[in-house]
Amino acid sequence: MRALFSIVGYVSTATLIAAALGLLYLWNTHLLTNEKMFHILALMHDIDLEEIAEESKVGEVEVPREEASMADMSMMREIKLRDYEVRMHALKVGTQEFERSFRDINEGRQRYDQMANELQQRLHQQKQLASEENLAAVVSQLQSIRPTEAKKLLLQFLEEPGGERDVIVLMKEMQPSRLQKILSQFKTDEELEQYHKLLQLMLDGYPEGPEIENMLDRLRIPEDED
Repeated sequence: MRALFSIVGYVSTATLIAAALGLLYLWNTHLLTNEKMFHILALMHDIDLEEIAEESKVGEVEVPREEASMADMSMMREIKLRDYEVRMHALKVGTQEFERSFRDINEGRQRYDQMANELQQRLHQQKQLASEENLAAVVSQLQSIRPTEAKKLLLQFLEEPGGERDVIVLMKEMQPSRLQKILSQFKTDEELEQYHKLLQLMLDGYPEGPEIENMLDRLRIPEDED
């Protein structure tokens, strides 16, 4: 039974949130205006705006029956006036409640967006820091082993997808003296060919150069074809 009540509570809450978000969407897209909201609240409080408008437009008391006394006419007019005041007060209160709920939802959405942006920035910073720490650890290990073993590891990196980028990044982070000892172990024709390819990529600004060029290509406005 408690589970049933909990489910009903969750469904009711979700329905209210969905309705509030729906109203927020209609308001932001200008599909829901103040005038439309006024009519909606009037219907919710059983207020006939057309009848009120007609009464205001006429501005005069209906001709009473012959048997109706002046006291009866005054009482009926007073009753209608009080009923009108009560309905208009209820409409005003409903409008204020809607505006307050709309403001709370809007402020809550802004807080959520701010929290999401802050979380995304923190995750990006943590990822960047982890990448830098991992890179420093790999470079330290390569520089601590014998140059022949370090060369073998670099060759293994080159055989992996995107290995050229990884090897160039590692080479840039190494101490020049340690790197020179490792590169001096490239002796066979195949190894020298791979070394030459790495040098050529570095001259072309790889990996930063192609990435920057790709970003510039996206920013360029395509020329109109004649």
